[in-house]
Amino acid sequence: MANEFARNVLDANYIVTRALPTADGTVTSTDFDLGTGLKPENVELEITIPALTATQLSNTDTLTITVQSGASASPTTELFRLPVITGSPGYAGGVLRYRLPSGCGQYLNVKIVAAGGTGEISGSSATIKLVF
Repeated sequence: MANEFARNVLDANYIVTRALPTADGTVTSTDFDLGTGLKPENVELEITIPALTATQLSNTDTLTITVQSGASASPTTELFRLPVITGSPGYAGGVLRYRLPSGCGQYLNVKIVAAGGTGEISGSSATIKLVF
């Protein structure tokens, strides 16, 4: 759920573009370092997934997006998992926006897993932003 109090301020240091995985692969974004003093009570994570064709994401294919957080770099602890994207066929593209919980760790990244025989989708990129 979007936070009605977010001011929609962007900072170039908190915008990452990451190629989607190759067929049935996994990619993880670079880390966002929230610092030790930031309490992300009014911070939202915005993930933009581009449109994918039926060849890239057919009916049996899925994209699973997991937000990971922790006290050290390259965290692997699941903070939350977003709804699974299923081809039907293809995907029209979309923006997923979620408020970060106040207790999340200093480091944050996003893992994207393609499964089900996905086609080659590494030519498309996801954009991940922190919105303040």
